Amino acid sequence: FILSLCDPFAFGQQSAMLEKYRSMALEYSHDLKAAEKNLAASIELEKSARADLKPKLSGNANFQYTGNPLELNLNLPGMDNPLHIQGRDTKYGASLTLLQPIYTGGHLFESIRMAQHQHSLASHQKEQLLSEVCFQTDIQYWNTVARAELLQVATDYRNSIASLTKTIRERVEAGLVDPQDLLMAEVKLNEAEYQLLQAKSSLETGRIALNSLIGTALHEITEVEDTIPSIVMNEQLWKQDGSNRPELKIAYDQIGIAESSKKLTDSKYKPQLYVGIEGSYSSPGYNFKSDLDPNYAVYAKLSVPIFEWGKRRNEKRAASFQIGAATDNLHQVSDHVNLEVQTARVSLSQAMEQVQLTRNSLEKARKNEQMALERYTEGKVSIVEMIEAQNYRQISQTNYVQAKVSAQGHYSALLKALNKY
Repeated sequence: FILSLCDPFAFGQQSAMLEKYRSMALEYSHDLKAAEKNLAASIELEKSARADLKPKLSGNANFQYTGNPLELNLNLPGMDNPLHIQGRDTKYGASLTLLQPIYTGGHLFESIRMAQHQHSLASHQKEQLLSEVCFQTDIQYWNTVARAELLQVATDYRNSIASLTKTIRERVEAGLVDPQDLLMAEVKLNEAEYQLLQAKSSLETGRIALNSLIGTALHEITEVEDTIPSIVMNEQLWKQDGSNRPELKIAYDQIGIAESSKKLTDSKYKPQLYVGIEGSYSSPGYNFKSDLDPNYAVYAKLSVPIFEWGKRRNEKRAASFQIGAATDNLHQVSDHVNLEVQTARVSLSQAMEQVQLTRNSLEKARKNEQMALERYTEGKVSIVEMIEAQNYRQISQTNYVQAKVSAQGHYSALLKALNKY
């Protein structure tokens, strides 16, 4: 279900392994789980708001003991003795009340609309988190692949230096070259070993970070690709904009919430009309007997605010300011989204050019290294030139890997900017 939320076009340009780790990260993300719970809560709150439209049935029970109950003595004409009436010291009973709102100044319907806006806000917040988790997974995965490829570069460089060192040692033993050449080669070999250890450590920490993101045991050896693939661009990607970004939808939801808040505030100062029915079974009853007697009442309640010392006006002004602030926030978010989309496109275009440039440089550096090795074997160049040729090739390989991972990062940034996850 989570994968179905992501655009298949975006996955079409990515590897199956990355798609797998995206789904694992989405399933493991604690933030996304919390967003799903917030969404479920907003659904329940919307149902709760709709329930306010229906009649409310409530029950009450009471018990009261009075130490000195009321007494009444009346001297009536024609009676020899005065009439004596004494209240009961104990009162108890139970009642049921059915209350139905008739008119609340729009409070109930606006409460429902407010709940709907909050539901929409929670849904779009979840969509935003989904995009962010996919983007984080992309960046961490490609960084890990780049570290694995740089480990191979460091290994090749170490092997190249080790092969050169062996050749120089044999030539020194044969008395064909200066022993100083061997010392220089051995120093370079130690440096290559040091770089190899750094590359191994970097790959290990990258795997740990990836495992933490996708919910796998940190010590587990997570499989990644050997090299970073080239990006195959789709022309449709350049024609789309970020109008469906969840950030924009959230900004619209915030405006809707502010508008509903203003209407809810205004509804408090409008007439409120309720009708109700109350049935009771209590003692003493209506005939002053001590036994429990049933009774009922039908009533209507009308409440009309008259004077609030300007409170209504002040609250309406405050709500209007909040709507204006939410509208300004929408404009700011829109500008940010447009800037992010254009920046991602320009960055990706330049990154792809850098990939092509570093690829060409790598091809030439390899040819240069091969030619330098042949000339050194023939004794036409010094060991310094040979080592420099190897360094150039290693630097070109490193730049090529960095250019590829940068391009993949900008491609993922463009997918996020266009909301294509």
